[in-house]
Amino acid sequence: MRDLKIARRDFLAVGAAGAAAFFAYGLLREKAGAAPLLRPPGAQDPDFSARCLRCGDCVRACLTQCLEPAPREFGALELWTPRFNPALGKCEFELCGRACAEACPVRAIRRPPDGEVRIGTAAVNRAKCIAWNEGKACLVCHERCSYGAIESDSRGRPRVIAEKCVGCGACQNTCVTCPDPAIVVYPTEAVPSEGGGGRKGRS
Repeated sequence: MRDLKIARRDFLAVGAAGAAAFFAYGLLREKAGAAPLLRPPGAQDPDFSARCLRCGDCVRACLTQCLEPAPREFGALELWTPRFNPALGKCEFELCGRACAEACPVRAIRRPPDGEVRIGTAAVNRAKCIAWNEGKACLVCHERCSYGAIESDSRGRPRVIAEKCVGCGACQNTCVTCPDPAIVVYPTEAVPSEGGGGRKGRS
């Protein structure tokens, strides 16, 4: 019986240590910024995570379904906060009436004027881009950009004009490069230089 009690005590201790390690790992992942975490328009404030209730109302209200709860890969502090994922759809903030902001019960998501919205900035990974890497004609991202933020050079290769990009995700959502898009929206403070695709800033 004594051996059984020791085993049970050890089991509980190991379980508690494992839970603590998992939580610490989540915090470290969040601190390291292992993946780009994009927010809905009006949710770019540094203190957004502290104000967010993680209720999911904004995710359910999104008309293009481009929002999702942030998974644990973004860290424990960001878990279940709204993440804008361009792979799911373009953010139509000018057409939807800011459904996410309207749905937020604590107004954690603001309503900046359309001209001041900046979700992030797109960048082209030239090593993946069909036009840059293979010399083939492909300007899908250029055609889908509503803000004139993507221009092509004399050889038909795309380049992002950062000052015009709002990070709506239309380019990333429609890029034909597989399995990963060659153009990706990043948080503005972590945009890579166009070329190799490695982020600068937080990494």
